Amino acid sequence: MKKLLSLVLALLLPVLAIAANQDKDALKAELVRAEAEFCRQAAELGIGEAFAANMAEHAFESGRLSLSRAEYQAGLKAARAQAPAPKGVKLVWSPLMVDVSDDGTLGYTWGRYEFTPPPAAGGKAAAPTVGIYMTVWKRQPDGSWKFVYDGGPKIEPAERLEKFLARPDLPQPPKS
Repeated sequence: MKKLLSLVLALLLPVLAIAANQDKDALKAELVRAEAEFCRQAAELGIGEAFAANMAEHAFESGRLSLSRAEYQAGLKAARAQAPAPKGVKLVWSPLMVDVSDDGTLGYTWGRYEFTPPPAAGGKAAAPTVGIYMTVWKRQPDGSWKFVYDGGPKIEPAERLEKFLARPDLPQPPKS
């Protein structure tokens, strides 16, 4: 009986592993779509509004040092009260790595971003900056993905980042 059970388990384990990998691949694809939608919203709604729309209820966003969506939205509202959102600002990004936990509840992406600040005084176009970001995502009860952390390291000197981003195995961010 033990031999039969061992044989059945030996035959089933590879099948179960393949099914788990297919599920994980589907979850990674969902996360890539969530990331692409987030980037699209940044172009259409504005960067701040896109972040607010994709942030989990309790999340850390390093740009504004907020610990929740409500805190982030309050900071965004206060900033908009002082000055309207600047024109000509763009943020585009593309994940280079995507993974999801085995239980499908957490995922992460990291990749390259390009940020174009508002034009300088006199309307002169500002030079875009490039960098690396990391986002940690949590699957919500409704099945959607919302981020619980978003940020990126400041890499000094700038030449180190330029050398890394010049690697031929890294894809370029999407063009808007």
